[in-house]
Amino acid sequence: MSPDDTRPDPDALLAQVQREEHAERTGRLYLFLGMCPGVGKTYAMLEAARQRQKEGLNVLVGIVETHGRHETAALLQGLPILPKQKLEHRGHTLEEFDLDAALKQRPDLLLVDELAHTNAPGSRHAKRYQDVLELLDAGIDVCTTLNVQHIESQVDTVRQISGINIQETVPDSILDRAQEIQLIDLSVEKLLQRLAEGKVYMGERAEWASSNFFQKGNLTALRELALRFTAEQVDRSLEDIRRQRRVTSPWKTHARLMVGIGPSPYAESLIRWTRRAANRLGCPWVVSWIETSRKLSPAEQERLTRALGLARRLGAEIVSATGENISEALLRIARERNVTQIVVGKPERLSILRQSLADKLIAGSGDIDVCVVRPFAPGPSPASESALSDDKRRIPVAEYAWAGAITAAMGALSWMALPLTGYVFSALLFLLAIVIASLRLSRGPVLFMAGLCALLWDYFFIPPRFTFHIEQPHDLLMFVMFFIVALSMGHLTSRLRQREEAERRRLRQTSALLRVTQSAALTVETQAGLKAALNTIDELLGAQTALIVRELDHTLPHTAHAASSFTPTEKEWGVIAWSYENRQPAGRFTATLPESGATWFPLQTATSMMGVLGLALPERASLDFTARQTVEAFALQLALVLEKEHFIQAASHAEVLERSEKLRRTLLDSVSHELKTPLAVMHAALEGLNQPSNPYVREMSTATGRLQRVVDHLLHITRIESSVVEPRRDWCEVSEVLDDAKSSVSDVLTGHPVKISTPEDLPLIHADSILLSQALSNILHNAAIYTPTRTAIEIDARIRESVLRITVRDHGPGLPGGAEVKVFEKFYRAPGSPAGGTGLGLAIARGLMRAQGGDLTAHNHPDGGAVFIMELPVSTQSHSQALEPTLPA
Repeated sequence: MSPDDTRPDPDALLAQVQREEHAERTGRLYLFLGMCPGVGKTYAMLEAARQRQKEGLNVLVGIVETHGRHETAALLQGLPILPKQKLEHRGHTLEEFDLDAALKQRPDLLLVDELAHTNAPGSRHAKRYQDVLELLDAGIDVCTTLNVQHIESQVDTVRQISGINIQETVPDSILDRAQEIQLIDLSVEKLLQRLAEGKVYMGERAEWASSNFFQKGNLTALRELALRFTAEQVDRSLEDIRRQRRVTSPWKTHARLMVGIGPSPYAESLIRWTRRAANRLGCPWVVSWIETSRKLSPAEQERLTRALGLARRLGAEIVSATGENISEALLRIARERNVTQIVVGKPERLSILRQSLADKLIAGSGDIDVCVVRPFAPGPSPASESALSDDKRRIPVAEYAWAGAITAAMGALSWMALPLTGYVFSALLFLLAIVIASLRLSRGPVLFMAGLCALLWDYFFIPPRFTFHIEQPHDLLMFVMFFIVALSMGHLTSRLRQREEAERRRLRQTSALLRVTQSAALTVETQAGLKAALNTIDELLGAQTALIVRELDHTLPHTAHAASSFTPTEKEWGVIAWSYENRQPAGRFTATLPESGATWFPLQTATSMMGVLGLALPERASLDFTARQTVEAFALQLALVLEKEHFIQAASHAEVLERSEKLRRTLLDSVSHELKTPLAVMHAALEGLNQPSNPYVREMSTATGRLQRVVDHLLHITRIESSVVEPRRDWCEVSEVLDDAKSSVSDVLTGHPVKISTPEDLPLIHADSILLSQALSNILHNAAIYTPTRTAIEIDARIRESVLRITVRDHGPGLPGGAEVKVFEKFYRAPGSPAGGTGLGLAIARGLMRAQGGDLTAHNHPDGGAVFIMELPVSTQSHSQALEPTLPA
């Protein structure tokens, strides 16, 4: 084995790092999976939640359905429950999970039952799993439950087992985000016993379930399905562990599956089959479709869009290409994407005269495996041979009528010219008519016209006339050649026209994209360029557009850009905000707030969000996959242009700020040094008077001390911003650091009982005790002046995993809403702050912590008061090790 074979795959390492970074930013999903209702998923979730609550986590019940089960309801006792949101729909009041309230409370762990649930009309999202995704993106851990029949890739299998169409499904990509999947297993006999005892369903519903879904054969098959699915997830987790530990595999390549789809009812079934196969193999998978020159009907376009949407939800890579030879195009994509196995549908009918798509792929695949599967399509089976074959289309009656009329007109003209030209010239006139008709009519009418022309020429022009009998051999041969040439010319001319139309559509889209790029990027005036770009989009798609550009502080304005061709309604602004915050399309033609009047696309680059682009199509229009790709390409170009403009403005703004900041630092440094010496002399003179009872001397001493502290703060902040603070680390006692900090601000701590809590076995730490003490004293000083007298201040110090964590909690009014980060800004003072002070204390404390490689954060305590947390990575040493003598070498 060569050294290169043992080196880790850089792409795999990069993907792993990206997954870990994404996992750190988002919440964790804990899934309780079962084969069907009644196995105890919710019960197990509540038991786990109660255990996490005992461990000190803030657990909140978002929504849990007990279904009248007393054991489940008993476990809810003692757990805080989020009130449900009430929605009015057609005169009825519906209760749903309150997503906004959950996001506002931000618990450590949120319980959301029934992941596959469909939300009531008027909810932000159509599905509950979309609520869970938003919670995870907000950094909230979620516990949820799911039955195996609701997993999108298992729908066809469950339908074949039970004969029941599953309406509520969850994309497999959601399960890929699960931190932990726990299978709640129960034997079929025990489940049937629970059903009979009324612990699953009650009354008539239980009787219906026992005679339909809850049959022993169905339950056994579903149990096996759940076990297999969980085993596949375990295998994938094992592969993740191997990648994390960089375990070298004996295989040099990985499997990659590709499924070819088209506008057929079989497409979704093929996609689900491929997803299951890729999940079992633990490999990536690709969904490809080939755009030919044939124009799709609205029904075909809708099926294709729905299938590609399913592929996107299931986590597939979607690849599209153009070409007339579907098999060659699929093989070209397969080789470009390093595909090891191509999946296609099994032909329903075999033809001796025509090769199926599967046969063509097998003949040209070479070393690529071809897997031919029999897909499942709901409803009546269409007359199609695979997922890429055509279904029955509406007959263009008008075109057939035109074909007949043109043929009749050309026949009349040929009949009148027959005495002058002869019957051979009539054949040329008929061929001319076929070529002309091919430029306007579709393939079917053209082929019909070719056959009709051949019959008319035979009956009316070839001797003997008015009969289909041909006497002369050369006339018969000429008739056969005419028929073949007519069909060939009609077919080829029609294909050429369709290909020309397809190329014209692609050229139009490409030209529009180029115009958008040129208008937005190459125009000197950005506003005029954006106006021209939006006008181009309007003309291409026949729609109206609205552009929402974010401000410099990354917030959205409540007004559309001046270049917009329509103004969003008040209802639309909620959709706009959601699309911007979640970086996903929303509104019409999407699964998020589909009742909106427009579709909103995020203007997203690789590094930032620049705004939102809105597209308002006419009422009966549709947004197919190709049009959606075009709009997304427009959105990307606009985002890049806006990002460039933002960078230019930010650079100019930063240059001005840097100059003013440099001037400010120079001024503060000069003033501080000039004030320090006179203040020291004044303080010494006041102490020399030795008249503490004199109120004037006492007042002057207090004012001098406060002014001295202001000067010290200015000097500290100047040193921190100049990066001249260098930690001088040495072994020190944490308790001594705490005592020193408390003593340094003992004058302001008068009237505030300070409680210090540290473990008895707290080791020595290797750190700069002076900087630590200064940072802590600033926090204590801040707590003392912002809280009422006689309120306690609690200090807790602990070391976990080589990180020193000092927590300071006061019992005052707490931090103002949204000020958890602002309190560390320079010169920030909360509303209602007492007179005096500079607003630099906490900024200095954070600067001192960061100078040592640590950090300082703040938040409000649930029971009131503010909490400041100092964290610093440290080396530790026990006291016994510190006392051991150092032996000479």
